[in-house]
Amino acid sequence: MKAEVKDVITEGSSYCYLVSIKLSDYIKNLPDNYMNYEVQREIVNNTYLDNLIQTIIDNRHIPLMVLVAENSDLKPINKIIDLGAFKVLDGLQRTYRLKVIYDTIALAADELAVNPDITDVGRLQLSRQFNVKLALINSSVLILEKLLAYVKRQEVSVSESLNKLYDRRQWFELWVGLEPREEVNKMLILNAGHKAVKNQHQLELLFSNMLPLFKQLGFKGFTVIREKEVPSITYSKNRIPGQFHFSHLITAILSFNAGKPITNNVNLIQKTQAEDFDDSIFDHLINYNFFYQFIGTLMGLDKKLTARYDGAAVKWLGRETSLTGLFAACGKYAQEHEISSVESLQILEKKIGDHPDVLRLDTFEIVRNSMDLAKINIGSVNKRAVFLATNDILNDITTAADWLAYFKKEQW
Repeated sequence: MKAEVKDVITEGSSYCYLVSIKLSDYIKNLPDNYMNYEVQREIVNNTYLDNLIQTIIDNRHIPLMVLVAENSDLKPINKIIDLGAFKVLDGLQRTYRLKVIYDTIALAADELAVNPDITDVGRLQLSRQFNVKLALINSSVLILEKLLAYVKRQEVSVSESLNKLYDRRQWFELWVGLEPREEVNKMLILNAGHKAVKNQHQLELLFSNMLPLFKQLGFKGFTVIREKEVPSITYSKNRIPGQFHFSHLITAILSFNAGKPITNNVNLIQKTQAEDFDDSIFDHLINYNFFYQFIGTLMGLDKKLTARYDGAAVKWLGRETSLTGLFAACGKYAQEHEISSVESLQILEKKIGDHPDVLRLDTFEIVRNSMDLAKINIGSVNKRAVFLATNDILNDITTAADWLAYFKKEQW
């Protein structure tokens, strides 16, 4: 795909080109997995974007979109860049709808070639006749109806009138040589004025470099669930053993590092995005050995607690509050006893996994549900209670967890 360069700026070792690309070329060269780019969010409902068909028909301006070239060595020759593979950094929502409209144009052209009279067919009949075909391309009868009405108004041939809809130039920012962390930061900035990206998804973006490590660890049955795939609330209610929500894992790791429960909220997002945020504090954590033991401990606890408590354990480990409290106490234990992160995780699995009765999950839910929600923040109380219980267990308290006492401590 050829991109015509209009201007360029440099930012560190990367380049940002203002380019013009033929819209039909852009759609035809979209990667098959263009919606699966890690830093992008899911397709969202938006009435204005759904009316993009009218912008196309009226030949009005479509706001600039942002692409990232996968080839970090691309250079223009005579102000032309042969783009090759790319990712959509900003403009996924528009791109998705432009692709739907493009595919609907192809459907309309095929049908008009066989039956030119369909321009006179009403919406209800169009829906009955093309409902299945439109569903296959994620389109709607409204788009098809507008295209047919447009064709009927034209004084040129059907193919010429439809082809010219995408025979136009579209502006893009094309980034070449961006580092992965820079891609994430730019995506978050570009989305700052849009519909808010969920806190969980923002955390996933900021720590997306963890995902390849998680996938390479090779634990049988271990599955990472993304917020864009399954919202954390839905996941917690339908979790099966071996599944863990990515945002929960991140908050658990942050809590381990801090040695105290961390809350996944806007303040946490802002802190990790601040220019003076020192992410080197995670250098001792972001490595293969830590992640291998972290996931190994999770899977070990999941297996042993589920064998003892069945559904109660599955539900308990599916809560962010449980993982946050559990690993915050483990991190605190490592700091106080001046042992390695890996060693503290091994001790956590041994003391709880090998002695599951000490956790008394059969009473946890009863006590939790007895709390007066009008007087407490149940999330904060929950994670703090788990933190206190785990801290005592790690420090060789031999009696089983007294959840009523731990929950009531929050009311001091």
